[in-house]
Amino acid sequence: MKAIKPIQDLGRTPEHGRIRLGVKTERAMKSLDTFRFTSPDKEAIEQIADAHGGSVKSWTPPKSKQQQWEVITTSSEIRVYLPPNSIDVWYEQWSGGGCQRRCDGVSVDVPVKTPDGMDTDSVPCLCDLEKSMVCAPYTRLRVVLPDIRFGGVWRLESKGWNAANEMPGMAGMLSQLQSIGLAEAMLSLEKRTKVSGGQTRHFVVPRLSMDTSPQELLEGKGLASALDSPPRPAPVLALEAEVVEAEIVTEGWDVPPAGVAVKKNPNGSPKWIPADAN
Repeated sequence: MKAIKPIQDLGRTPEHGRIRLGVKTERAMKSLDTFRFTSPDKEAIEQIADAHGGSVKSWTPPKSKQQQWEVITTSSEIRVYLPPNSIDVWYEQWSGGGCQRRCDGVSVDVPVKTPDGMDTDSVPCLCDLEKSMVCAPYTRLRVVLPDIRFGGVWRLESKGWNAANEMPGMAGMLSQLQSIGLAEAMLSLEKRTKVSGGQTRHFVVPRLSMDTSPQELLEGKGLASALDSPPRPAPVLALEAEVVEAEIVTEGWDVPPAGVAVKKNPNGSPKWIPADAN
């Protein structure tokens, strides 16, 4: 028999839509310099387009038949409210069959077959036992869009070490500074470049910041009205497949590798890019 959850662990704020950092093309995922929003709520997407630019289009998620709506905005910075328990980070391994591992570095939830169907089981960290890191850090941030009709939280996901290292610390500091209610923050996309092994990698990292100083925040400024949110339930392993659109890299070279067709980069840096790059 499956374990029964305490009643106080049931219930969560519904998800109104997603904040995405990339868009799928015929070749691969392509990173964006501005925010992309998707939701089944067309009116909410239209309000986002009015506030942050862009055109509303019909969109169907991969491996889904549910029609949704999307807008690629012209904004790389948006104002958000941070609800309680707004962020979490997990080590995860995904495959075509969905999430295979979700771990906190100590114990991992894995899918198992039972007489009643698929369930989850908690075992010691498999990467540690196998001495091989096969999982990647997944950072999930939940925010409220203050100027959009309220239907729940909007979720942003990032797969990468930069977001995993930086965003929880900033969110935790805001949580400590605020005594009640929601902290008002700015969610932005920060372009970054990393040179390693002769290759130049360009990517974007989601970033949280505030216009309010810590002293002003302690005095009650920079806070929104409180939302009564139920306790966040224990993490449940999702068995459906999911596409994560974050920290998508565009590669280039200052010194091109042998045997690779290249062309000069019209943007200047890096000097060379793949010949078939846009």
